[in-house]
Amino acid sequence: MNDAYYSLPINLGDIINKKEQPRLSLKESISAWIHLLLVTRFGEFKDDQSFGCQIWEHDFENITNSQKFKEELQKSIQQSLIRHEPRLTDIKLEVQIEQTEIVEQNRRIKIKIGIKVRATLKKTNEAFIHLESFYIGPLSYS
Repeated sequence: MNDAYYSLPINLGDIINKKEQPRLSLKESISAWIHLLLVTRFGEFKDDQSFGCQIWEHDFENITNSQKFKEELQKSIQQSLIRHEPRLTDIKLEVQIEQTEIVEQNRRIKIKIGIKVRATLKKTNEAFIHLESFYIGPLSYS
């Protein structure tokens, strides 16, 4: 098994010029892959329509039942991680959803989604934790 993990995006110009590519540790590589999975909408990757997660299906919706949304989102992310990140085992997922007011030029209410992935690295049997958060639902008011 190849132990070279490269950062994304890969600079093809550097490859053509035979320059060394930045490398990542196993944990950094998995975190980068999870981030890519979380920021990708289902169907966005044409070669695998199942790559991605459900967060972006609800970006502009008014979420009326946050508990149901949380459960569906958690299940979606869990299934995507199991399917697309084979370097992890015993994946446990926590999703938190909260409304947040953001004051910039005007006041906006957004939904903050916090995601915590706990798992075990298959290769080393070490504990792995990945934390990420996103804002969705750009509802504005003055």
